[in-house]
Amino acid sequence: MRKIKQKKGVSPVVSTVLLIMIVIILAVIILMWSRGFIKEKVLKFDKPIDSVCSEVSIKTFVNPDNSFGFTNLGNVPIHAVDLKTSYAGGSDIETINTHVNPGISVELPGTYSANDETKIIPILLGETKAGGVKEYTCPESSGVIV
Repeated sequence: MRKIKQKKGVSPVVSTVLLIMIVIILAVIILMWSRGFIKEKVLKFDKPIDSVCSEVSIKTFVNPDNSFGFTNLGNVPIHAVDLKTSYAGGSDIETINTHVNPGISVELPGTYSANDETKIIPILLGETKAGGVKEYTCPESSGVIV
């Protein structure tokens, strides 16, 4: 006579706990992954910082020795600027950390070349909901060509 082996399965309580743990782990993974798609709201003067970029007013100048810079004519302090230099083979972007308050002029490093197009793109400082400070680079369309 043959003996039939009794197979034991996982108890319903253990399987329920395992399923709940799997669902919780998947929810956490999806939440962490989706946080990269949700932008943190940055404010300046109690407005979204992207709308403040339109209030930035820059006037560029080139000196006789080909040094160049800009004057902040607006009411928004500029934390830093990106210099985008476009030339025949491509373009380079260099960040210049120089704080420029309204009404102040600043000379930027480098020399002006008529063969290349140099665009000054402002970078502003804003506040997050958590009370932190975060840089925001304005869109390239709000930049000024030297």
